[in-house]
Amino acid sequence: MIVQYVEDMAEIASYGVMSTPALVLDDKVLSYGKVLSKEEIISLLKENI
Repeated sequence: MIVQYVEDMAEIASYGVMSTPALVLDDKVLSYGKVLSKEEIISLLKENI
């Protein structure tokens, strides 16, 4: 798994995300527009891996 911090708004918008922050895994948007807790991130990743 590669973790990237993306700041390019065009790249962010290409995922259909209009508000940040966002969490994207394998081109699937898992969350956007909300700062997630560590536990929420872990849960989302476990559900989608």
